[in-house]
Amino acid sequence: MSTYDNQTGRLPPQSLLQQHYVIVGQAGKGGMGAVYQAIDTYGPNRRRVAIKEMSQGQLSGEELREATEQFRREFTMLSRLSHPNLPRIYDAFTERGRSYLVMDYIDGKTLFQLLKESDNRPLPVLQVLDYASQLCDVLAYLHQQQPAIIFRDLKPTNVMVTPNGHVFLIDFGIARFFKEGQEQDTVFLGSPGYAAPEQHGTAQTNPRSDLYSLGATLHCCLTGRDPYHAEDRFAFPPVRQYNPQVPLEFDLLIQRLLALDEQQRPASAIEVQQALTKIRQQATDDTRAISPTMPPIPLPQMSPSPALDATQYSRPAPPSNQGPPTLPPAATVPSAPPVYSGRSLVAPPAAPSGPIITRIWTPSFITVFGLLLVLTIGGSILTLNAISFDHVVEFGLSLLLLGVIIFGGTQVRDPIPRGTLILTGLAVLLFGFAFTVQTLYDLQLSQITLPLANLFRTIGLVAASLLSLLWLARSNSLADRIILLIVFGIAVAFALVQYPFIEFANPATRLIKDILLQVALIVLLLGVLVAIQMERVRTSTGGTYEERR
Repeated sequence: MSTYDNQTGRLPPQSLLQQHYVIVGQAGKGGMGAVYQAIDTYGPNRRRVAIKEMSQGQLSGEELREATEQFRREFTMLSRLSHPNLPRIYDAFTERGRSYLVMDYIDGKTLFQLLKESDNRPLPVLQVLDYASQLCDVLAYLHQQQPAIIFRDLKPTNVMVTPNGHVFLIDFGIARFFKEGQEQDTVFLGSPGYAAPEQHGTAQTNPRSDLYSLGATLHCCLTGRDPYHAEDRFAFPPVRQYNPQVPLEFDLLIQRLLALDEQQRPASAIEVQQALTKIRQQATDDTRAISPTMPPIPLPQMSPSPALDATQYSRPAPPSNQGPPTLPPAATVPSAPPVYSGRSLVAPPAAPSGPIITRIWTPSFITVFGLLLVLTIGGSILTLNAISFDHVVEFGLSLLLLGVIIFGGTQVRDPIPRGTLILTGLAVLLFGFAFTVQTLYDLQLSQITLPLANLFRTIGLVAASLLSLLWLARSNSLADRIILLIVFGIAVAFALVQYPFIEFANPATRLIKDILLQVALIVLLLGVLVAIQMERVRTSTGGTYEERR
């Protein structure tokens, strides 16, 4: 058989399989096979079905045997399962040298498609809560089989949603049975970014591995951030950093699901489902806390699309009389689950109230701010009568400002404030270089002077002050913006005013210039510190006071 003949997705419309499956068209194609939409003409109903075709192209003899065994395992596994969130399998056969799996046609879209259609904006929180609850229901069913079935590949492309919001878990190609006593899996199977650490060969996959994948999938749906493309595929920033409309309890639950240590994850899908029920009830009682910032994403009526992946087959929702299996009771989930910050267990923080202008002044921040205020102003006053050491103070203020910027870079995660800090730091390096040369000259450590020192100082200081105005673009309250505008405006004004003064004209002129320079530096330093604190508070509380109203 030629390579062309081995390729999938080549069946034209009106092709006939097993004498009663009439191909309507291709519903999708991917690396492991193709999916056709077909009509089953056997019997009076002429039902619409999806037929999954296994790819055999470019496979060696051993690879073909493994793929065939995997395909047969998927049929055997699915044929004995019955759950409203799982595809029902009707038939499996081999024809024309290929293997086929027949199932109902699902009229829906994958979570991955919904995210793409929304330009990777977060999906509405209430919808995600509903999807998560349905996924927990089917995972609990799979995990209670004897032996337990571990799905191992839960991700947005393997979850389909019908127009009425019904969820289907699809593609059981790498699911496996849990074997008691086995220390680890022999091979890595799963999708990078969604697969738990133990799926990378460190331990045996187990029900909690699926819970990790559930957490990664929910994180993607609520943030639009695909962990597959992340630099660190095991790093998941808090959901509320991207989507402040997510309830705090939901964010904490997702962080528990994504714990690197499987023992720190919830014990079962039932436990997660109970927590989701409580979160949904709380969200319903206070809809203002989770109303999405964008219009809800509709689920339109579907028609077969050739852009679907081969595993994205479709079928109608199961009959209403086919309810979920009865699940055993589980321990009640605490109302405030712990959060895993950096994968270590800490107590959940209480959500502070009030505008940021009052919330930033925590005791620790007041202490740091006060120490810097005393150190900078006190140091400047002490050197006013020692003109030869004025550049030493200005050099020290530059170093302090650079230190605050570096500290801020470790505290903020959003690329916008980080970019602002980086650009400001570059400007500080410019005028810091001028102060360094002049300080060495004043201390008689160097005979080299910088003729353009005044110009470099002014350009760098004005640039740093203007760049700091970018903090106004952050989602702060009006009062916060006014404070930052005044502070950085003063820094710009003093930096410009000092430029015409010639420091070597006479001692009085030099004193005025030093005062203006040092005030600009002190105000800029303290302003950047306050802006960083505002950003930290804004991130930790999921938005400003005005946003949460």
